[in-house]
Amino acid sequence: MKTKIYLVRHTQTTGNVEKRLTGRTDFEVTPDGQKYIEKLTNRLKNIKFDKAYSSTSERAIKTIEPLANLQGLEIEKTDELCEMNFGIYDGWKWEDVNKINPKIKQTQDEINEIAGIPEQESTEDVANRMYQYIRAVAINNQGKVILMASHGVAIEAFIRKVKHEKFIDNKEANSQKNTAVNIVEYDNQKDKFEVILLNDLSHLKD
Repeated sequence: MKTKIYLVRHTQTTGNVEKRLTGRTDFEVTPDGQKYIEKLTNRLKNIKFDKAYSSTSERAIKTIEPLANLQGLEIEKTDELCEMNFGIYDGWKWEDVNKINPKIKQTQDEINEIAGIPEQESTEDVANRMYQYIRAVAINNQGKVILMASHGVAIEAFIRKVKHEKFIDNKEANSQKNTAVNIVEYDNQKDKFEVILLNDLSHLKD
């Protein structure tokens, strides 16, 4: 029996617009971000979800809240779906980080990973916690359809773990955009995830 999971990145925030390291620090949804939520809700409103999950960040909760309310679902919130913790630079603008430690951006340009920040969470740790949590949800909801809201790096880390890809591979295809929809199916008998839809923004093209 398979569990289908709609894994959605949060909508646009002021932190995204200002090019910040928006990890555990939350930022307000922009007016455009609110429009994205409306379009996402309209896209998914006819899909019957059995349960809804989100990170504890308000930007993720707000992204799926209208859809959850429409279907009478209570959103289960967890830190396991939160964004990477960017350590001492969490919430900072990239331009300010570059003034102090330009090697962080240089490393990202070279390997497509944010690494080397004091006290930050590693990409591997993010991938593992996301995988373990989502797998547990899938096992506990066999045959059901799940709505889940998370974050750019966190979702990408999970997807790449499922696909056995390095972060440097297929950069543009995997880099999660605001309100991007990913669909993964978990086969309980095979204990295996399959990516059905990746980083899809068709609801924003209307």
